Amino acid sequence: MTMTLSRAGVILTAGLLTGAAAATVASPAQAADATPTFASTNTATWDGNLLKVTFRETGAKPWSTGLVSIRATGTVDVVCIGGGVSLTSQASSETEVVSEHKADGNGVRAGEQVAGFSVQPPVITGLDCKPTLARSFSVTVQDLSTGAVQTLAGPASNTGKTS
Repeated sequence: MTMTLSRAGVILTAGLLTGAAAATVASPAQAADATPTFASTNTATWDGNLLKVTFRETGAKPWSTGLVSIRATGTVDVVCIGGGVSLTSQASSETEVVSEHKADGNGVRAGEQVAGFSVQPPVITGLDCKPTLARSFSVTVQDLSTGAVQTLAGPASNTGKTS
């Protein structure tokens, strides 16, 4: 006896062989032997006001259009030292941009996303000092159609790239 179930592009075939059950799972991605993955050369930069993410993914279905989510968390740490006293404070914010990107004939989905993104630094009052700010961020890039995910992080910079 053989039973075949098909759901969301996955075919399950189960058969009885001398009292034992055997199962086979096949999907279009497995058939092409291409697991969707993001390139190690992807970059994210944040200058405190503007977030820029450049990505390249391989293993998508050729010519397919997929939604890519760029989710970022920015953090600002403030340290203020004066009169023998040290105060620290932190503020953070999150943003997400989702947009369509089309894969080429080889299944490569590449793109760039730029978004305005800032975190208001906390204000320290009651202490005569000059605050020092340190900005950092984390970005999660996810192809919502293939499931590929990558996280990029680093300090905010006006000139450098962070990957």
